[in-house]
Amino acid sequence: MPRTAMLLLVAGCALLPNMTAAQGLTGTLIGTVKDEHGGVLAGASVRASSPALIGGPAIMSTDERGRLRFPVLAPGLYALDIELQGFKSYHEADIRIGVGATIERTAVLKVAGIEESLVVEGAGSRIEARGSGFETRFGPEDLKAIPVRRFSMFDFIRAAPGVSPTSPGNGTTNSVSAFGSGTNENTFLIDGTNFTCPCSGEARAEPGVDFIQEVQVQSVGASAEFGNMQGAVVNVITRQGGDRLSFDTSYYG
Repeated sequence: MPRTAMLLLVAGCALLPNMTAAQGLTGTLIGTVKDEHGGVLAGASVRASSPALIGGPAIMSTDERGRLRFPVLAPGLYALDIELQGFKSYHEADIRIGVGATIERTAVLKVAGIEESLVVEGAGSRIEARGSGFETRFGPEDLKAIPVRRFSMFDFIRAAPGVSPTSPGNGTTNSVSAFGSGTNENTFLIDGTNFTCPCSGEARAEPGVDFIQEVQVQSVGASAEFGNMQGAVVNVITRQGGDRLSFDTSYYG
C-alpha cells in the first residue's frame, strides 16, 4: 500500500470516533416542502431557530427534490419557518429536538392569496423518524411535582427508569448506571454542551433544581449513527431569561 494511502487511512481511523461521538450529542431535523398538489418545491428558504443555537438561526434552501436537512442541532425547542416567492409562509413552533433524535416534517405551502401566512401551532407528528433509544423527559410540571431534595440535577436523573445510583447511601456521590452500564459510559450535557469528565465519566457541573427547565435522559438501543452509546446521554436544559425583573431578598434584623 502506498505511503500516502496508509497515512490517510490512519488519519481517518483517528477522526472517526470523534465524529461519531459528536453525532450522539445532537439531533437532526429533516423534511420535504411541497405545494397543495403534492409537487416538491425547490429553492425555498428554510430557517430553524432556537435559544439552544449558538450564533443565531440555521438557514438553508431546499434542493431539487424539495428536501430540507439540518443534521447537527443542539437539543432543545425549535421553530421552523419556510418562505418561497408566490406562496404563503409556513411557521411551526415547539419542535422538540432530543439527543440522538431525527425529527421529520412535511411542509405544505399554499399559493399566496388574501392571507399572508399560515401558522401551524403544535400540529404534525411528534414521532421520531428513527429510533434513538429509550427516552425519559422531565418537564417543568414534573420538576415541581417530584419530591426530591432539591439539591442538583441528579435528584431527577436517579428517578429515570433504568437509572440507579452506584452508591445509594452516599448523598454526595453522583455516579449512576443506566440499565447496568458502567459509570464511564454516560454523557452529561447542559444545554447541549458536554460537561462529562473524560477520566471518570461523571458530570463536572451540576445546576441546582431551581435553575432547571427540563431534564432529558436518553439511553439503551441507540443506533450506530448516534455513537452506539452503552450508557445514557443526559441533557439538562436550563431556564431562559426574560424581560421581567424578578428578585429574592433576605436580611437579618
